[in-house]
Amino acid sequence: MATRHEDSPEHKKAHDLAEQALDKAAGGDPRKARDLIEEAKSIDPKIGEEMAREAAEDQKKADKYVGKTDK
Repeated sequence: MATRHEDSPEHKKAHDLAEQALDKAAGGDPRKARDLIEEAKSIDPKIGEEMAREAAEDQKKADKYVGKTDK
């Protein structure tokens, strides 16, 4: 369930920027990724914690499929 903080326009903007940063990092542009993360943190200092939590959850989901193949 989303908290009031997570529903705020500032948080949503910071979250969008952090998602863009992940895309830039994955695409090989670490400088742009860093810039986007810094911008996101200036809008919402808590965004780093949330993104770390989301990444850990995504990793757990991915780990369930390691070694599985479609047959």
